[in-house]
Amino acid sequence: MKRKITAIMAADVAEYTRLISEDEEETLARLESYRTVFDDFVKRAGGRIFNTAGDGVMCEFPSAVEATRCAIDIQESLRTRNMAFPASRQMHFRIGISIGDVVERDGDLLGDGVNIAARLQSLAEPGSICVSRNVHEAVTNKISVPFRDLGSREVKNLPHPVHAFQIEMGPRDKMAAIAAARSAPKADKATLPVGAFVAGAAALAIGVAAGAFLMGRDRGSPPAPAPQLAQPVPAPVPAAPPPSAEPPKPQQQASVVVTENLTPAEAFDRLAKSGGIVRDPKTAPELYHNARSFEARGEAAAARRDYLAFAGLGTDHLDPLMRLASLIRTQDGRAGAREVFAELSKGKGRAAALVHILQFEGVERQTRLGAFAEANPDYAPVHALIAQEFGEDRQNGQTIDDRRRELAATERFLLAEREGKLVPFFLDQSVLAQWIERAQKREAVLKAFFADGRDQPGLIFMRHNAGWIATITVPEAASRIEVKLGNASEFKPTGMLANIDPRTGKPMANPSFEMPPNQNATDIALRYLDANGVTSPVSVKRFDPRESLIRGMRDILDRFSTSWLAFGTGHNQHLLYYTHLVSYRCAIRKVEIGFNGDTPAQAIELPPCDEANPHAIPSNSLPFLRIRPDIESATIRLTFVGGDVSEVKTFQRPKP
Repeated sequence: MKRKITAIMAADVAEYTRLISEDEEETLARLESYRTVFDDFVKRAGGRIFNTAGDGVMCEFPSAVEATRCAIDIQESLRTRNMAFPASRQMHFRIGISIGDVVERDGDLLGDGVNIAARLQSLAEPGSICVSRNVHEAVTNKISVPFRDLGSREVKNLPHPVHAFQIEMGPRDKMAAIAAARSAPKADKATLPVGAFVAGAAALAIGVAAGAFLMGRDRGSPPAPAPQLAQPVPAPVPAAPPPSAEPPKPQQQASVVVTENLTPAEAFDRLAKSGGIVRDPKTAPELYHNARSFEARGEAAAARRDYLAFAGLGTDHLDPLMRLASLIRTQDGRAGAREVFAELSKGKGRAAALVHILQFEGVERQTRLGAFAEANPDYAPVHALIAQEFGEDRQNGQTIDDRRRELAATERFLLAEREGKLVPFFLDQSVLAQWIERAQKREAVLKAFFADGRDQPGLIFMRHNAGWIATITVPEAASRIEVKLGNASEFKPTGMLANIDPRTGKPMANPSFEMPPNQNATDIALRYLDANGVTSPVSVKRFDPRESLIRGMRDILDRFSTSWLAFGTGHNQHLLYYTHLVSYRCAIRKVEIGFNGDTPAQAIELPPCDEANPHAIPSNSLPFLRIRPDIESATIRLTFVGGDVSEVKTFQRPKP
């Protein structure tokens, strides 16, 4: 079984039992059609369906961001398809998303991550998405959708409550108005004022006309004429307000605070603080301010209109277009965003071209970002985006080469910040501040990683009577390891082992190689291929036979200190053995021993080190001491080659 942390998405059809009981054949046919759409979005997002049961689906994704984007694309697409059916026959999915530790067994996933996703799905409203707190934290700054905090919820079969958030798939104020209208008591016709009747009738006429127009437009037919009221009733003239009443305040116009002396970023900041909607917006700050205001209200169509007007200005400001892309992905999916920005990038400035690149995935996006950075060396924000491409948030198992690339791009981005070159690319300077803060944190983490030498392979030598065994410690999963000794012209692979590396799913590279017993001092060059097939930088290690022999024996003595002494038993109970010390004597300068709690002071003479046959015990050496019957314990202390002194170790004699 393989354990991993992954993003899990659970989905099922709301009121499926009712739908199937009303019309089984039609429900099954539509479910199959909807599942085709569902499966296609999962595949395009890099996900995998690992379990299905009836109307339920369980999927995994490499990241919470991709899982959430996929869920939004699914719900938006199915919402559009549902419009062709009456409300009672619409088929809505409920979706739950979590991040958790799971166990993979025969392609299926088990564990808390799966269970929590299933419980979140049960909390979701039909047509909506419910996510756990860790998913909310992972995506809140990457996906521009409103979240509603549902708080901690007790759920079935879980010992602890789950903190849930629901993604609002439509304007909450409109939904609330519909719910209030449904639940409000009906008024008696006789008690309605005439003006209210006229206003309601007029609104009905306008609504019917608008609905007929939209239906006719969608179906390719001309709009139907608006119905006329048979007997319009004149509305009563409202009474004048009392003198003391204040006149109604007009809607605040944010544009009045803008002056020509402000930079675009300063103008946007002033607008954001003043609030309101700018009437007849023309400048970049005004359009961006309006778009964000409409977006906050849930008026997606108005927000999209002003975002697109902003894009038409062709400025280099990046943050508004990234918000526009998030909005379009929510409405039209990733393919829709790619199509829109393909048009916007045609002569509409570098920001649109860069955001268009972000709508691609994987290697293609990385390649396009690199080409953009090379063609636009002064467009510094691209380096932060490149860093994210190789960062821990997007990579499924970040390699050391990914870390190097992330650090290089992060350093270039922060250099531009120190030189004051980033401000012109952001209208909202708080967004820039967030980018800088994240870059500074990642730079500190990455520099600490490389400063500690954790990116370097290691080499351990162990001497045995037949020669040397060199063991390579690789700092990450490697699909191939190569070595080159001394002045050899080529690297040679160490070969492959029969077992599979669980980190790569491929045969494990052999981490060791052998050298002859008479190998002279030499340099050994190492390199390896990581899980992505990228060759690591060459690392050179020095091999010195004597130093390696002493270091290897010292390591064995330190790790197996309980074997330094051994009391004999049976007919050898009068003997105290120190065979272990003789076998690894090349690392020992002096041995001192004491008995019955005495401080070690009596020296034990060891045979001289034989580098040609270091582990062999000479025939003229006896690796034991004869001890008296009254000896109950022995204490020992070693002085190693190099001067280090061990702790005093005590060994108790077994009772007869």
